[in-house]
Amino acid sequence: MDISQFYDDDPSRRESDEENFGDGWSTEVDQHSTYRANWLLATGELYIVREPHPGGLFARYLDQLDIDQVDVEQLTVEVLGTFDSEAAVKQALSGWEKAMSHTNSLDWLRKRAAAGAASN
Repeated sequence: MDISQFYDDDPSRRESDEENFGDGWSTEVDQHSTYRANWLLATGELYIVREPHPGGLFARYLDQLDIDQVDVEQLTVEVLGTFDSEAAVKQALSGWEKAMSHTNSLDWLRKRAAAGAASN
């Protein structure tokens, strides 16, 4: 689903405070995209947004200048898990800043989220 649909499906998401867990997550199977991760206080959802960069990763920096922005429909969302508290998600993702800089870091994020949400 795209980011608009994600927020429209549950109005509490739009009003919720969010905790940011980085915007440079990557995967080898989708090298022309980066992913950002956020946790929603209202719903407890940890989710990622895929941000495609058709011109490659250099395009990520052009995005900051509002050059060649993607359409909202291209910003797709995946919920990785639900956590009861901010402390629980922070514990599950401890070390995320370092992990995000590695190749194929999205796998690390998915595994940690799945393990943390399951034990939550």
